[in-house]
Amino acid sequence: MTSVAGGSYRRLVSGGEPPTTARKALAVGLGADISGNASGAQVALFAAPMHLNGPFELAVRHLLLGGTVAVLDRFDAAAWTAFAAAVDARWAFLAPIQITRLLDQADRCELRTALAGLRTLMHSAAPCPPVVRERLLQLVDPHVVADYYGAAEYDGTFARAEERQAGARPIPGAQFRIVDSSGQPVPTGSVGIIEGRSTAGCLSHYSDEPCTTDGRWRSVGDRGLLDGSGRLIVTATATAGRAIVGGVNVALAHVHAVVAAHPAVGDCQVTATPDDAYGQVVTARVTTRAPLDPEALLAHCAALLRPAERPRHLHIAHADQPLLEERDHAVTV
Repeated sequence: MTSVAGGSYRRLVSGGEPPTTARKALAVGLGADISGNASGAQVALFAAPMHLNGPFELAVRHLLLGGTVAVLDRFDAAAWTAFAAAVDARWAFLAPIQITRLLDQADRCELRTALAGLRTLMHSAAPCPPVVRERLLQLVDPHVVADYYGAAEYDGTFARAEERQAGARPIPGAQFRIVDSSGQPVPTGSVGIIEGRSTAGCLSHYSDEPCTTDGRWRSVGDRGLLDGSGRLIVTATATAGRAIVGGVNVALAHVHAVVAAHPAVGDCQVTATPDDAYGQVVTARVTTRAPLDPEALLAHCAALLRPAERPRHLHIAHADQPLLEERDHAVTV
């Protein structure tokens, strides 16, 4: 599995609980033997890259528990709506930005029909804005909409909208605490850095570390708080060195290395910037040491970066010239 920690990609190795164990799948409403589902034909719908830990692990667990997985290779609001209805999806995984695009772009009647068969619509990858969730709840019952927070390093929290409470409780086998910048736990209700660990399931360690099963505390830099009942409330997922593009974690250091490797680039800065369609996109500001056609730099990035990693906004200036006007490149996620 791959995570973004400290601004860079980090590979993880997992071992322990076999994927056929139903603990995690049942906690999030997956599997062929969930309440009210008598056959293994239940369809779980994904429209996220399967190289991401969350979609991949959940899809594998669902398959091995007798369910059926349907994968849309590229997210599009109209295509998702038609596909969900065609496969009679009972469970779906979406990033909040995808939900926003469904609400804004899909035909309302067709979307309501597509959502009608779902038992669980789980959103993850970033906090879902309350206004987006409320718009969604105008089309689907509260017991269907569910929030999951977690990371490749540890299992997460899960809650359905019908609970009508902020945050969510850890699923069985997951633990969370909130610490300050020095790693010391903070009082209940205080905002700090989220640390999590798994005491069951696929216990993970970074590939450059020895194999352990000690369930050590890990953090990916997200911030939040634990309330008095033990519910985790995530307050921010914006961390230095990372962009979340359409639900995909992007290591900005990796993008910087690719852009800087072009022979005409003298210096560059790579940042995450807000975007209405994808939540965030990557922006590159480049100072050149030689003439550089923007299209040539975009082609260089396209050859070496995945779609979500490619700069959407490109600013180019020669060392002794003013900055050129921003150039846009459409990102496909």
